[in-house]
Amino acid sequence: MKASTPGREHGSLFDEIIDRKSSNSMKWNIGRKLLSADEFAADPLPMWVADMDFRTPRPVIDALHEAVEHGIFGYPEGATDSYLDAVVGWQARRFGWEVAREWVLQTSGIITTLKTAVQAFSAPGDTVLIQPPVYAHFHNDVLINGRRLAYAPLERTETGYRFDEQAFEAAIQPDTKIFILSHPHNPTGNMWSEGELRAMGEICLRRGVLVISDEIHQDLIINPARKHIPFASLGDRFAQNSITCTAPSKTFNLPGLQSANVFVPNRRLREELARQYDRNMFPLVNTLGMVAAEAAYAHGESWLEEMLAYLRGNHAHLRDAVNGATSKIEVLPADSLYLAWMDCRGLGMDAEALDKFMLTRARLWLDKGQKFGAEGHGYMRVNLGCPRAIVDEAIHRLLDAVSVL
Repeated sequence: MKASTPGREHGSLFDEIIDRKSSNSMKWNIGRKLLSADEFAADPLPMWVADMDFRTPRPVIDALHEAVEHGIFGYPEGATDSYLDAVVGWQARRFGWEVAREWVLQTSGIITTLKTAVQAFSAPGDTVLIQPPVYAHFHNDVLINGRRLAYAPLERTETGYRFDEQAFEAAIQPDTKIFILSHPHNPTGNMWSEGELRAMGEICLRRGVLVISDEIHQDLIINPARKHIPFASLGDRFAQNSITCTAPSKTFNLPGLQSANVFVPNRRLREELARQYDRNMFPLVNTLGMVAAEAAYAHGESWLEEMLAYLRGNHAHLRDAVNGATSKIEVLPADSLYLAWMDCRGLGMDAEALDKFMLTRARLWLDKGQKFGAEGHGYMRVNLGCPRAIVDEAIHRLLDAVSVL
């Protein structure tokens, strides 16, 4: 694949194409297990699961080298002072949110936290509120824990999606105990305004519903005119009724190191969440994950700013190329995420046929929209956390396949 996009960032470190096929990568190698024989034979370009094809920042790699050279990987004591300084300092610098150090719980990841919180703060048979189309684990992890789902779908508009306050409150049932907020919203890229967040928060307070705010994509702001507002930063009332989930994994491409930080201002909630962790598992986190997280938050900001500029270019390039070439597919505008949400309903295919078309005709492995709920049928999610040359190749494959329909 040769990069040739006009106006691109010359010599960007994000242009490098790194072969991941020999690195035990889920994204690049699991196709032989997940795809049918004909799908796998088509050799589709992996642009699905949300990890990036960029190297993590150099300070992170250097910190990991230093830890590895030390050569002893015993039990960690827990969060060090410098680790907590890096974690809470990031929230203060990037979002103006002053996080108390005692609020911080270390976990191995946000998916683990969601499962644990569902167990801690609801009972089998209770309902958990979500806003589809939304991240698949919000659906699956609730159901496998014996809870039921309450749906407050986002309203599709001409240009994207919007929050419907009346539909949100109407979806809450007497046994709804938890609302899982995707913030920013995955997969649509919506960024919630202060007014929308306050409306959600007030309704949840009034109806006795705990807010679990998944803010793993907080740093990935594609529209520089928008600003991420941590839900719990809006005041003590909201902070005391919420659990905020963050991680360096999406921002700095570290998901394999299994390190996350959960902010729980309410002591009772914090202690109950910690007790549920103790019931389920030995609650220590990966030593090297902690090393990487601290280095990323302490020294990765300039890398992030350069990466965001590159991602904005990827988003604009895909949207302009596809929307300008066909009326059958629309790449929706996104304020956040390195993921694009693509409306393919104009192709006139059902969900299964659309997935097959993408894999075998366009030879692209994208996330099928139905993973995000019934509202995602006819859509695909595209991972743009990759060199521009891969985006170019994807555009070429997609438009060639559409042109012969």
